[in-house]
Amino acid sequence: MGIRILKSKRVLKGLTRVQIEKKMNLNTKPYNHKENGRVKFTLDKVSKTIKILKLTLEEVDEIFLEVSNLP
Repeated sequence: MGIRILKSKRVLKGLTRVQIEKKMNLNTKPYNHKENGRVKFTLDKVSKTIKILKLTLEEVDEIFLEVSNLP
């Protein structure tokens, strides 16, 4: 679910993947793989993404924190 939220936040901010990649000093494939959930974000990239997209704490929790369901 978090991956869809991340992409929608980027789109709502009017940013393309290329623009995000430039701001994060990444090549095209690494960010694409991160946004599609194939590769996990490093703490540094999470921090940069939060700043670029101006995410709230709730959004950060939904996107980046994977908590298993408790019984």
